[in-house]
Amino acid sequence: MATSAEMNRKEFLQLFGVGAAALVATACLGGCGSKASDPVVGAPNVDFTVNLTAAGSAPLDDPAVGYIYNLTRDVIVAKTTAGTYVALQAPCPHEGTSVYFARSQSRFICPNHNAIFDTGGTVLSGPSPRALKQYTVVQTGTSLHITG
Repeated sequence: MATSAEMNRKEFLQLFGVGAAALVATACLGGCGSKASDPVVGAPNVDFTVNLTAAGSAPLDDPAVGYIYNLTRDVIVAKTTAGTYVALQAPCPHEGTSVYFARSQSRFICPNHNAIFDTGGTVLSGPSPRALKQYTVVQTGTSLHITG
């Protein structure tokens, strides 16, 4: 017959085995279904409007800037050198630092580790594991409607 110390040891080993199996399963399942080109899981769904005549939108027409963030800083809206507007998720998928738009290069850049993205959000270089989510931009007169 087993002593109480042996029972505790057996119970511990059984619980340890179950816990380790659960941890491995969680890690494996967490990586399923994502590709390096997929946008960050949890990138927000958005639906907002930018009034191009508002003072807060002035940086879009400034050639030295060319971008603004929405109020929650989870979307960056930029004006390309061709005069079109694009909107992408602002936090870099690598570590969440807000990207900025380098208008003269038509590139989004993460200042933290220098990841570079094109105007469609595709990773061009750097440590980012995924593209930036691109949102739909529809211009009507002096308003931009951003959704996605």
